[in-house]
Amino acid sequence: MKTNLTNTILIFVVVFFFFSCNRQPASTTILKTAIALDSIKFKCYADTIVCDMVIRNADKEDKWMEDCLGRLQRKELVDSIFEDIYNGKLIAYDFNTHNKLSLDKVKNIEKTTGYSRDIIGKFQFREGWYYDKAHHAFIKKVYSIIFGYEVYDENKNVKGYKPLFKIEF
Repeated sequence: MKTNLTNTILIFVVVFFFFSCNRQPASTTILKTAIALDSIKFKCYADTIVCDMVIRNADKEDKWMEDCLGRLQRKELVDSIFEDIYNGKLIAYDFNTHNKLSLDKVKNIEKTTGYSRDIIGKFQFREGWYYDKAHHAFIKKVYSIIFGYEVYDENKNVKGYKPLFKIEF
């Protein structure tokens, strides 16, 4: 009798753990398929399109924006691009004149009072959009990114963004 009770409890525990596993909702699952690269024939649908993307939620009460940015590793991305600028792998340009910024100029920007990488809150992408109808494959090629930093009103609310510099790829 004790063995049957032990077996019943064991089966219940196994079934409980099986059904209580945290599965990712289907709406957030990304399907990955293998497509031979030589079979893809992308058509360009937008050779240059400008897209603004907020990358920092300034209002923590905005749960929708929190959810939208939940998987973005913003700090790591921004730090990585700055690292590539300082290592000479990327070049920063003045967003208005398109002139190259020296490393000293970029360093001076970072030393400016009130500036911090933490207030970089927007990217403006210039990109191309490509689609392969046969494979339902869509890619975006980024040509440049303008970094935007947050500008605040007298109540410390974000009232907009100002461009910092542009990176071209």
